[in-house]
Amino acid sequence: MITVALYARVSSKSQAQNNTIESQIAELKHRIAADKHELLNEYEFKDDGLSGWSLEREGLDALRDKVGEDQIDKIYIHSPDRLSRKSAHQMILLDEFEKAGVEVIFLNHKTENNPESKLLLGMQGLVAEYECTKIMERSRRGKLHRAKKGCVSVIGIAPFGYNRIKHVDREKTKFEINEEEAKIVKQMFMWVGQERISIREVVRRLRDKSIRTRTGKKVWCPIIIWKLLRNPAYKGQAAFGKLKRVERRERNKQKVSICRTDEDSWIYIPVPKIVDEGLFNKVQKQLDENRKRARIQREGGKKKYLLQGLVVCQNCGYAYSGAQCGVEGKKFSYYRCSSTIRITDGREKCTNKLVRTDMLETAIWEKVKNLLKNPEIIKNEYHRRIAENKNDESSDKKFARRENQIKQGIEKLMEDYYSQENVGDKGYISKEEFKQTMKRMRERLRGIEEEKKKVADQKAIEKGMNLIINSIKSLYSSVKSNLEQLDWQTKRGIIKALVERIQIGYDQVEVAFRIEEPAQGGEIFNLQHCTGRHDKEISEMFRVTFSFL
Repeated sequence: MITVALYARVSSKSQAQNNTIESQIAELKHRIAADKHELLNEYEFKDDGLSGWSLEREGLDALRDKVGEDQIDKIYIHSPDRLSRKSAHQMILLDEFEKAGVEVIFLNHKTENNPESKLLLGMQGLVAEYECTKIMERSRRGKLHRAKKGCVSVIGIAPFGYNRIKHVDREKTKFEINEEEAKIVKQMFMWVGQERISIREVVRRLRDKSIRTRTGKKVWCPIIIWKLLRNPAYKGQAAFGKLKRVERRERNKQKVSICRTDEDSWIYIPVPKIVDEGLFNKVQKQLDENRKRARIQREGGKKKYLLQGLVVCQNCGYAYSGAQCGVEGKKFSYYRCSSTIRITDGREKCTNKLVRTDMLETAIWEKVKNLLKNPEIIKNEYHRRIAENKNDESSDKKFARRENQIKQGIEKLMEDYYSQENVGDKGYISKEEFKQTMKRMRERLRGIEEEKKKVADQKAIEKGMNLIINSIKSLYSSVKSNLEQLDWQTKRGIIKALVERIQIGYDQVEVAFRIEEPAQGGEIFNLQHCTGRHDKEISEMFRVTFSFL
């Protein structure tokens, strides 16, 4: 029995909504029935509203997977441009299908397995690509012409606060004010322009007032509000040409990137205004001021946070950031998990604790000073662990088990790749995937060999530790005379040089140190300090233990 499949695609969401793809599928099914084949539902592949310029399509990927699994004998497609808009992509796909022994049938193109037919198909693909590019350019120039004439039809979606009133004559399409939404827009402009609040505060107020977005979401995204407040349409001047598409290359794939254009190139189209120009300009100044203030806070501002960028939450993985809280006129500085204040997505807020900046910074600095003054603790800890584990053969067993697992994985990968009978439900493995996976596995084997060498060659480790200790001693000697009076910037530099990360848990603080050898080479060690915290100051509860990671 011959197994057949069909593939259909439409480019735009409007085409998908208008059932254009269903008409394609109906024609394909009619042809399949005429050829006296039976089509199973699982072999219907389609992509609704996806561009033919890209190969990254869910339906197409599923079809290619089935072809790779040798489950399909024939593929029915309406026309070559439904497969891809790019001639080169068409050739890649058709070559892939041909090598798998799959016959491709286009409804509007007779395909034969000879050089002349392939040449004709390639020429038709180039012509189709040229026609599509020409249509896109005509559309762009047409929109530009209508925008210069003041036609609002060139702006696809009416901004929040407006309704788009369509007309058969596109030049008569217009925006009308949506009074209910316009009240919300005016309120947001008043909050920022008159009360000078931040966008985050606008989000909170909208949430507290149960004001939903146009699509019904309970929480407004800050970037959406920022764009709304920046939109000149609200002062009566809708802008056309704010964005442009540019092609970029990433990992040998062409991708389209959207970037903002210079305001000088914008074309303004008159629309009914919701706020006056004076208030609009006030809001723009306030947004600029908010951005400047945020940048100053990130860079330190009035309050500098010694451990900024190093502290993370052990509970949820988000970064801890500095913040200030006021109680009875007094301000206290804390490090808090960023996820405790997240209000823009559906996840629950983190419940991890705040940590006083003075307590945490003092404790960490004391540990750093202790390491500077006593770098020999690295070697002492190493020898202690060697003494504990000198009769322990678990490391050898662990290495052997890991090696066997990886080697078995390599054998299975090679078997799956070279034998189509063994692919089964695992899916088709492309040549590129095979190479990358094989490379990763071999790198893991090399990594195990390197770990075994580190464990076996204690002399090299001793030498590496001595180099580390000497480098720490050298650093200490350069700051020893002024260690207790170092300025903030120098302290920050030393901490960043020695501390990898600081993890805050519910009842402990874990510090991973970045201890590296000098540049000429050698081993790299990480040391880990742990501390329990039970209703006592953090600085008093550091229980120092070391482990080589």
